[in-house]
Amino acid sequence: MESNKKNGYELPLIIIDKDYNITDINQKAEEIYGNIKGNKCYRALNNYQSPCYEETSFVCPINVINQSGNSQYTGLYTFNRIPSEYVLVTAKKKGDLYVQKHRILSRNNFDIPDFKKILDFLAEGIVILNEKGKIKFINKKFMEIFSITEDPDLFLDKDISYLKNQMPEGIREMFSKSDGIKSDEEYPVHYNNSYLIVKKTNLEGKYTLWSFLERKETDLSDEIFRVLLETTPVGIFLQCSGRFMYVNPTLASILETFPGNLIGSSIYNFVHPEDRKTVEMIAKKREKGERSTEKYVIRVITEKNKIKWVEITSETIIFRGKNCGIGSVVDITERKKLEENLRRLATVDQLTGIYNRYSFEKFLEKEIERAERYGENFALIMFDIDNFKQINDIYGHQVGDKVLEEVVNVVKNHIRKSDIFARWGGEEFMILVPIKEKSDAYKIAEKIRKNIQNFNFDKIDRLTVSLGISFYKNGDSMKSMIRRADTALYEAKRTGKNKTVVAD
Repeated sequence: MESNKKNGYELPLIIIDKDYNITDINQKAEEIYGNIKGNKCYRALNNYQSPCYEETSFVCPINVINQSGNSQYTGLYTFNRIPSEYVLVTAKKKGDLYVQKHRILSRNNFDIPDFKKILDFLAEGIVILNEKGKIKFINKKFMEIFSITEDPDLFLDKDISYLKNQMPEGIREMFSKSDGIKSDEEYPVHYNNSYLIVKKTNLEGKYTLWSFLERKETDLSDEIFRVLLETTPVGIFLQCSGRFMYVNPTLASILETFPGNLIGSSIYNFVHPEDRKTVEMIAKKREKGERSTEKYVIRVITEKNKIKWVEITSETIIFRGKNCGIGSVVDITERKKLEENLRRLATVDQLTGIYNRYSFEKFLEKEIERAERYGENFALIMFDIDNFKQINDIYGHQVGDKVLEEVVNVVKNHIRKSDIFARWGGEEFMILVPIKEKSDAYKIAEKIRKNIQNFNFDKIDRLTVSLGISFYKNGDSMKSMIRRADTALYEAKRTGKNKTVVAD
């Protein structure tokens, strides 16, 4: 039984015969997939009744090895048995058996270390430099191309000159005149009876990625790009006249379907109706041959009727004589959820669902600016619940929280759409009220007080509130307005509660 350990970590390993029978597995594979020994690989991993290539358009590693004559193949897969993970599969032929080593890459936490693992399997040699010319990453293919036998880690954080001395003169010159090399242009350089395609790419202005693709006269670029496209964690598509001409497995996974189901279908089948205009506008540019890079965020509807957010980067190419669009798709649904949660945390009180203190202060600042500029009038109504501490002490905080929610619902039903309602803290609340006459604010405050007084609360039956009002005066600051409203509220409390007091 073959094993593969690095720094004490054992990779899942599965041995399959030519008839797709799993003849052996190691302990790590059993931990992840269960006891699948003796089963057909397509049944054990995907619950299919026949080989994968017959049920889907995914590439079967065993078929690729048999048809290509190569002894090894690497691809990025998702298996129904562990649908929440990516699996980087390396298959090798040994006699009549096929040995598969699996590297599990989390789909939800796919990060730079995981991406580096994939870079090590690319057909391109890659070196990444920071803005100071220090080496930040080298993949295995780079070391192999230039026959460098040292450990790649020895070069990390060192100047590129440490590597240049081990490269042919033509390559050294390109590094030396880096500033004159156009980003993303391909440069052929002869090397070892073949030639290298050298390309420099700027990454966010902080890093420079140099790639070296070894091409011999007998090489076919189709195979190289197929491996790159099928192993990248980014969705890739080619569309002509609004129909998919090519999609990679990652895009199919994002749309929760198989590549074969997408080829030839309309791109609009998966675009959310509210985002269709955005896609149609860009597609029209493509059809006219306008060459520009478009980056946009839309929603898509998956085969399983889920809504996801994706970020798309695309541009125009000529494919088979047509103006077509090629691009990348990144699933940003989790990022969107996080942004929305952060936005809500920053603006909304989590218990009551109304604005929080931070948001209210922003509204108040803008209202003061508007009043200073245009002479508009507004008032602040500050109120709190009378004897709220007793409610918590007698009935408990859960009942207290329920009371706060009920009070908010009563108030929301008796204020205008133009009024800004917020929880100021604890049992204190604020309302920003645009007014024409001062009496308008007093009427609203009294309406709130009376409706709360007459409301039948769930656990405590009745309660009251006290309110203080302050009106905007020329030269007022946020602090001065709040201070006057607070003083008026204190006066309402001091003189018997369950009343509204207007500040001087």
